[in-house]
Amino acid sequence: MVENKRAVIASGGTGGHFYPGFALAEELRARGWQTLFLVKKEDIARPALEDADFPYAELDMVSLPRTFNPLSHLAFWFKFFASLRLASRVMKDFRPDAVVGTGSYVAFPAILAARLAGVPVYIHESNAKFGLGNYLAGFFCRRAALGLPVPGNPFPTRSVLAGTPIRGGFAALPGKAAARRALGLQEDKFTVLAFGGSQGARRLNAAFVSALKTLKGDVQSLHIAGRKNFGEVKAAYAAAGLEGAPGLALFDYREDMPLLYAAADLVISRSGASTVAELAQLKKPSILVPLPSSAGDHQRFNALALAGHGAALCLEEGHDFDARLAAALRDLAGEPEKAAAMADGFVKAAIPDGLGAAAALAGLLEADLPAERRA
Repeated sequence: MVENKRAVIASGGTGGHFYPGFALAEELRARGWQTLFLVKKEDIARPALEDADFPYAELDMVSLPRTFNPLSHLAFWFKFFASLRLASRVMKDFRPDAVVGTGSYVAFPAILAARLAGVPVYIHESNAKFGLGNYLAGFFCRRAALGLPVPGNPFPTRSVLAGTPIRGGFAALPGKAAARRALGLQEDKFTVLAFGGSQGARRLNAAFVSALKTLKGDVQSLHIAGRKNFGEVKAAYAAAGLEGAPGLALFDYREDMPLLYAAADLVISRSGASTVAELAQLKKPSILVPLPSSAGDHQRFNALALAGHGAALCLEEGHDFDARLAAALRDLAGEPEKAAAMADGFVKAAIPDGLGAAAALAGLLEADLPAERRA
C-alpha cells in the first residue's frame, strides 16, 4: 500500500506569504496528502495552523539585514545555519515528496535543506516581482508558480502562471444593490471602498479623508482605517466635519470583505498581492497606491500589472498626493462609466482565477510525482 504523500510548506511571516501556503495545504489534505509547516518562531500563523490541525515546526529565523551592522549580520548567519540544521532534520524525519516555499525569509533555509536532501522544490511568488528568497530559490526549484505575470522573469522555462489563492467567500457575492442594503447604503449612489491593508495605512487614510471632504457628499464610502489608526482617523473625520455624515461608514476592521467589495463601484487600496488577486477575481476597478517601503518596490509592480492594462489607476505617494487622489476620485465618481470600463482591462491582464489557484498549485506537485507515488 502506498504511504500518504507528504509536503513541507515553508510559509508565514505575513498574511500575504502565509495564506497561499495555507490554501495549498487545505487542497493537499483533500487529496490525501500529509502536510507539515515550517514557520518563523512565534509566527502570527500559528493559531490558524492549530485551529486547522496542521502540524508545524518553528525556525528561529530573521530577515537579512539591510545595513552593514556586523552584529546584525552575525546574528543572521547564526540563526540561518541553526534553521538550516533544523530544516535538514525535518527532511530526514518527515521524508517529504515536495517542499514548497511561499516567499517569506523563513522559506529559504527550508528550500536549501530540501535541495541538499534531494527533495523537489517548488516556490510560489504572489507578487509581480521576485522577492530575494524566491529569486535565490528560483535557480534550483523544479517549478515557480506565479500569482501575477513577472516582467523580465528570470526563470521563464520553469515558471507557470497559476494565480494566488483567495478566500472561498469570494465565490458567490451578493448583487451590488443587495450588498448596499445590507450595509445601510443607498442603492443608486457611487460607492467607494477604501482600506490600507495590514501595513502602511496611515498616509492613505489621511488622503482619503481629505478627498471625501472635497467631494462634499458626491459619493458614499466604506472606509476600513485599521485598528492601529482608527482613533486618529475618527478624529480626522470629526475635524473635517464628516463624523456621522450619512453614507460615510468608518470601521476599524471588517471580516466580511466580500460583502464590502460587492457594494463598491471603486476600490482605493494598497497593492499587496492578495488585494490585487481579489480585485482581479471580481474585476473590480481600483485606484492602487503602492506602499513606498514595500520590499523591492513590489507593490508598484503589482499595481502596474493591472494599471498597465487599464484595469486600475496606479497613484504613487509624493508631491500633492492628497490633491491627486481627490482629483482621480472626483473624475471616476463624476463619470461612472469610466470606472465601469476599467473592468475590460482585466481580460488583457490575464490573471488566473484565484479560487482555482490552490488546485493549480497542488496539480503541479502531483504531476511531478513518480508513478509509484501517484496512487
